[in-house]
Amino acid sequence: MGKEKGKKKGMGGLTPEKKRLLKQIIMQKAAEDMKKKQAEEAEAKRKKIEALVGPLQIEGLGKSQLESKVKELYKTVCALEEEKYDWEFKIRRQEYELNELSIKVNDIKGKFVKPVLKKVAKPANKLAKFDKSALKAKMEFRDNLKSTGKDKYALEEEEVKEKPDWSAPKDAPAEEVEEEEEEEEEEEE
Repeated sequence: MGKEKGKKKGMGGLTPEKKRLLKQIIMQKAAEDMKKKQAEEAEAKRKKIEALVGPLQIEGLGKSQLESKVKELYKTVCALEEEKYDWEFKIRRQEYELNELSIKVNDIKGKFVKPVLKKVAKPANKLAKFDKSALKAKMEFRDNLKSTGKDKYALEEEEVKEKPDWSAPKDAPAEEVEEEEEEEEEEEE
């Protein structure tokens, strides 16, 4: 009745075109704010460094004076690196303590947080098991297998081994050899 066919108003009474324009304006404003914030942080960092190190004045210095200036700057850099390392160590220790405390709090409350899992690259052979054609090829391989003729559940029985003639003592009569064989068989059983 009172509504036009081409322009439907969604939530908030805005047409899709106006929503798109509003979103675009908001994104531009956010980008500008981010650029200003980055510029301010860079300026603050530069001022902090200048306060710690001071301006470099090397004009009109001789070779020995330049060498002493380099040594001085090197000592300053070493001191700053040590300070940086100390701060990084403190931050790591604090993050570890925060993590341990949050685990204790969650244990007390009865809440269990799922650990964050690392993303790992899966090799092609691991992904192949999800492929239907690979599954089909695997089944075809199993179908083409031949039987070995042995039952895999059958127990193997030991065969009675007969001693060869050359193992009998030369000077013993054949009857004594047979008696010894019978005694050995009884001992085995």
